[in-house]
Amino acid sequence: MATKSEAPVGFDRVNAVFTWWGLSGVDNTGKLDGQFKRFQAFTTDLQKAYGETYSAQMSTLLGANERIGRSLLEFVQCRRPQDVVAAESGVMAAILEETSLQTKTWLELSQKVQQYCANMARETAGEIRQQATETPDARSSVKAS
Repeated sequence: MATKSEAPVGFDRVNAVFTWWGLSGVDNTGKLDGQFKRFQAFTTDLQKAYGETYSAQMSTLLGANERIGRSLLEFVQCRRPQDVVAAESGVMAAILEETSLQTKTWLELSQKVQQYCANMARETAGEIRQQATETPDARSSVKAS
């Protein structure tokens, strides 16, 4: 067990990771918290978008099953060749409409994910720009205090 004056085992590895992230020093805990909160919001937004897409896909699938089932029942009632063609057309129309809805759902998801990733990148770039524009004197005075 480590005493109070010793660093716990693995603490140097954590410090190395923080240094790699550009967060060396105790004064940067606010920056780390900000990054974690931003990442948490990002993952929450993604999870919400995926959940909404899943719900939309299930709704579309259930609707497609119902419509195709009704269209297939029309085959049983066919008495003439024209009725068979009409029933086939109904099945194909149902399949194509549901495929269109699924494509629209996936397009909306990809647009949301793109927006969330762009926002995350923009915020991170802004933070990096801000750190880069800080003067070395300001950094050393913060670390010294």
